[in-house]
Amino acid sequence: MILRILVCALILGLATPALAADPLSYDDPGMHFAAPTGWERVNLGDAASQDDAPAALFAYHRGQQDVRTIVITIKPYDGSLADFANDRQRDLRQGSDNTTVFINKHQPVTLANGMPAFVVVSTVSSDARPQIKNYEYLVIDGQRSIDVVYTAMTGDADEKAATAALSTLYVVAFPVRRR
Repeated sequence: MILRILVCALILGLATPALAADPLSYDDPGMHFAAPTGWERVNLGDAASQDDAPAALFAYHRGQQDVRTIVITIKPYDGSLADFANDRQRDLRQGSDNTTVFINKHQPVTLANGMPAFVVVSTVSSDARPQIKNYEYLVIDGQRSIDVVYTAMTGDADEKAATAALSTLYVVAFPVRRR
C-alpha cells in the first residue's frame, strides 16, 4: 500500500507542470540576472535563434521617449577577460561612420558574487540621434563572453541608476560539459 502511494505521488509530481520562470529574469547554468521591478522582458521571437541575437532583452518605459533597455549577449569565447574588454572597447569605437563613441570608463570591477568583470561606460553621438549612454558589464565564465548593457538617452539615467539596475547580475564558471 505504501509503495502504491509513493508511485502515485511520483506520477502526480511528474505530471504537475513546473512553475513558469520569472519573466523578469534570465538564468542559465553560468549566470543569473533579474531586471528591476517596473521593467518588462521583450519577446525576441524568431530573432532569438540567430547567432548574433541577444539572449535576453528588457525594457523600461518601452515606446516612450525616456526608454531604457538592458540587453544580454552571450557568445562562445576562449580568451581572457582583459582581451574581451579590449575587444569590446575596439568594437565600440569602430561603430559606424555616422557615430562617435567616447569611452568614459573602462575599469575592472567585481560582481556581487565575487566574479571579476569589467565595466565600460560609453557615450554614443550622431547627428541624426540624441546622445546615448551605455553602461556595460563584461564577464567571461570560462567558455563564453557575457555582455550586459544598460542603455539610456543621456540625461534619462546616470551611473547610479545603471549600477542599481545591473546589480543582480552574477556569473559563475560555466559547467564544462554543457553548451
